[in-house]
Amino acid sequence: MYDTTDTIAAIATPLGESGIGVIRISGSHAYAVGDAIFRSPSGKPLAQRRDRSIQHGLVVADDGRPVDEVLMLIMKGPHSYTAEDVLEIQCHGGRKALEEILSLVLAHGARLANPGEFTQRAFVNGRIDLAQAEAVMDVIQAKSRQGLTSAVNQLEGRLSKVIGAMRHELTDFITRLEVTIDYPEEDLEDITVPDVAGAIRKQLASLDEMLEASHDGRIIRDGVMAAIAGTPNAGKSSLLNRLLQEDRAIVTDVPGTTRDVLEEWISLKGVPVCLVDTAGIRETDDTVEKIGVTKAKAYMDKADIILVVIDSSRPLSEEDRAILENTKERNVLIVLNKSDLTPVVAEKDLGQYGHPVLSLSAGTGEGLEALKEQLLSLALSHADTAGSALLTNTRHIELVRQSREALKRALDSIEAGMPVDCAVVDLREAWDLLGSITGDTVHDDMVEEIFSRFCLGK
Repeated sequence: MYDTTDTIAAIATPLGESGIGVIRISGSHAYAVGDAIFRSPSGKPLAQRRDRSIQHGLVVADDGRPVDEVLMLIMKGPHSYTAEDVLEIQCHGGRKALEEILSLVLAHGARLANPGEFTQRAFVNGRIDLAQAEAVMDVIQAKSRQGLTSAVNQLEGRLSKVIGAMRHELTDFITRLEVTIDYPEEDLEDITVPDVAGAIRKQLASLDEMLEASHDGRIIRDGVMAAIAGTPNAGKSSLLNRLLQEDRAIVTDVPGTTRDVLEEWISLKGVPVCLVDTAGIRETDDTVEKIGVTKAKAYMDKADIILVVIDSSRPLSEEDRAILENTKERNVLIVLNKSDLTPVVAEKDLGQYGHPVLSLSAGTGEGLEALKEQLLSLALSHADTAGSALLTNTRHIELVRQSREALKRALDSIEAGMPVDCAVVDLREAWDLLGSITGDTVHDDMVEEIFSRFCLGK
């Protein structure tokens, strides 16, 4: 069982030179630790000062030497981030000042916090549930506006409310079925069981909707990988530079200039997209280029979307046809590049491959906005889902999937006319699985694993 009796501390801002640095202290002895190192004109103990106030003073060493001029933020429990007494020391952002103040804090009774331990205490102390706690890191790591919006919605408890309502319904199902078991002489089963079966079907439909939307949720949270592939000199690197609006990749007329993969992130209407510029695919005797071609094919295998770039000003080569044949079953957008030149290859020539085709000029930028729209539509099946209770976390998605399976087993038992006890067992399993999302039924070792992925000081 996690112990909250000790007082923890950590640097909450990245190390390096900056305007300010923050050291966070939380626990029952936070104010005693603060009093030991903080000096200000009033001289009052920190515990007697006003809650949610900012105190100006000095942090001093044990020999009375001033270490830094600081602001001390006082947040008294339970109305703080951790629901404990919390101090935040805002000092100058140099590495030495932060390290020396933290050393003093630790020397006077606090211990160094583990990664994510402040948020873990907020969870253990009941201020937030586990889904909200996980959303804290999603907010910090958000790669786009939609990702941030989705994380904040989860932090505010939107997903937790949906899961809580489902668990409340499951409790009702279980209770009603157990009444029919405990009082068989009342002949309640003929009325209760069909009603519960209908309600289970509705909840199954809700879980199906959540799982269907989880694809978009994962993309909004983690982004989508789009590999830019094609033969040498098709204009792959030029397309990357145009999408990035900067000269990130080297572009020359020499085939095989790109030897390695180059990854860069862009945001399309709030959806993070990792663009991967790959080496031109062709048969070659050059050892280094061979390695580049192998890596290009590996990235194509793991990409969510492949942009196959074709030079429309020259006839389709055998390499072009091979790439298109090998990607027939993938999520592909064929990009006919160099539309500013006299075309030799047209969209009708590529219909046999079954992929959408778009013409543009990476050189002039003509057609670029249409490419962005098409890329976004390939990434998301329904893009306006960031404001809903999206499943974005792999752990949550798997728990919902398992819960759905348990619910389906319960419904199958009822429809097969099996004893009601069988359905109750599966309903309880679904109830437990959904509770693991919010932390109501999760095991301690899983909680430790989740918070170990957090950054130090949060």
